[in-house]
Order: sequence, then C-alpha cells, then structure tokens
Amino acid sequence: MHRRRFIRYAATTIGAAAVLPSSVRAAAAAKGRTDYGTALWIPAAPANYTVPTRPSERRIDRVVIHVAQQLFTPTAGIFRTPSQQVSAHYVVRSGDGHVAQCVREKDIAWHAGNWSWNTRSIGIEHEGWVDRPEFFTDVMYRRSAGLTADICDRHGIPKDRKHIVGHHEVPGSDHTDPGVHWDWERYLRLVRDSA
Repeated sequence: MHRRRFIRYAATTIGAAAVLPSSVRAAAAAKGRTDYGTALWIPAAPANYTVPTRPSERRIDRVVIHVAQQLFTPTAGIFRTPSQQVSAHYVVRSGDGHVAQCVREKDIAWHAGNWSWNTRSIGIEHEGWVDRPEFFTDVMYRRSAGLTADICDRHGIPKDRKHIVGHHEVPGSDHTDPGVHWDWERYLRLVRDSA
C-alpha cells in the first residue's frame, strides 16, 4: 500500500473507530473501571468467556499476542456477538494505540484455542492483518507493550519470550498470528523499558 493511501486509510479508520456504535458506548460507560487504567470498557458477550468458579485459584503466567485479521471496532463487535464464541481480554487499535478491555482479567477469555492456555493467560488482540505490516505502527507497539508490562507486573509474569508468546506458539494452534512481520525484539524491549 502506498504511503499516501495508507495515511488516508489510517485517518478514515481512526475517525470511524473513534465513533463507536451507541450500544458499545452505553456498555463502555456502564461498567466503570478496567484492569488497565487507560482502557475503555467494551465488554464481550457473557456467552463468549468463562467466569471461573474459583477465581482465587486462577494463576496467570502468560500473555498471548494476537493479530485480529480485522479492524478494531469489528473485532470488539465479534466479541460482543454471542454466536461467535470467541473473545480476548484486550484489543489495541493500530492508528493511535487505543486500548479496549473486553473481558476482565479475573475471567477466562476464549482466545488461545487451547483451554489450558485460556485459563492461564491474558489475550491481547491487535487491529490489523498478519500480512500487512503497515498496521504495526510505533504507537500500537508502544501502547501494547505498556499494557503487557502492566499485566506482567501485576501478575508476576517474567518479561521474556517464554511468557509473552504469539498465538501461533500455543500448543495445538492452527493460527499464524502475530506473523512474520511482528517485531518481537522491538516489542520485548519496549515491554522491559515500560515504566
């Protein structure tokens, strides 16, 4: 994609995504605080995640990085549709790094495609496509890394590649995200450098 067309596309996407549907805005306002301070609450449908029966026994030891293969607002919309049977804890927007929380960290999002990993990880979706690196913007990397660092600090997760993994690394996964264009070295450096 040519730079001028991408800039025009990004401006359109940011403008469109900033104006969320009224149903999303109402739900976002209704729930209050999020686990990550600057995130907007855009809840997934209760049919798309699990509330654990023993939340105090749930130990989070991984962060799973995803690329949605979709834009920000439709991704949140998929999580809000009960028949989709999928969710992630967070979605990060490409153009401005905006973070939405869709599932509370105490709850089990259905993101990894492996129940054991779902129960022990936090899933972060990123707006974009694995074969379109123009979506992996500097602001998206920085905001996502800040989110991941915060999750790691709160849950005592080491900030390394053993504990911050791609969806493709989940046992049994048939996914390729975040893909070959995801800059792991840069991302982990940003996670470690986040205050």
